[in-house]
Parts: sequence; C-alpha cells; structure tokens
Amino acid sequence: MFTVFTFVLYAVSAVLSVWSIVETIRNRPAGRLLLGVTALLLLLLIAQLIVSIAAFGSSENVDPLLFFGYVLTAILVVGLAGFWAFAELSRWGPGVLAAGGLTVIVMIERMDQIWQ
Repeated sequence: MFTVFTFVLYAVSAVLSVWSIVETIRNRPAGRLLLGVTALLLLLLIAQLIVSIAAFGSSENVDPLLFFGYVLTAILVVGLAGFWAFAELSRWGPGVLAAGGLTVIVMIERMDQIWQ
C-alpha cells in the first residue's frame, strides 16, 4: 500500500475516534463538523479502493478477496456509523463513530499487512 496515504488514513481515523470519544463524554450529539470528518474518512477509503484496484496488477502476493474484503468492510463500517450518528441525537451517536473509527484503524493496519 502507499505509505503517505496510509498515514493520512490513520490520522483521520484517529482524529475521528478521539473527537467522537470527547463528544460522547461531553454528552453531545454529533455535529456537522464531526460528520464532515466522517465523510472525509469515507471519501479517503473510497479513494483507497480506487487506488488499490489501479495498483493491484503490480502486486504479486496479495490475496484479492481478503484485501478488498477489508477495504469494502471499512467503507461499510464508516458509512453505517456516520448514518447512525446522524440519526441518533443522543450521546451514543458519537459513541458509534468512535467505535467505527477505532475499528477502521485496526482494519487499515491489517490492509497494510496484507498488501506487503
């Protein structure tokens, strides 16, 4: 995978997770800016999918089902967490975003391991 892009994914996921945890502790619903960061992470994961498809021909030891399963699952997790946070107007909306962000951090690490 691409190192700079991987670090950007880590950074955005970490910002989303920490910010969501803070908003959950403060007992506030997810605001527009927090949902915007969620949308940014979703767009970056979609870009990851597109770049991975384009670069897949040059990789030799990558299991396509496993790798693209992780990418598509990460996209699904962030999309569903964002929708849930938008619909849930209590503190648990950001709580779901925090769980989704932490899950995506682990999935990004696993995608990086599979790609190498």
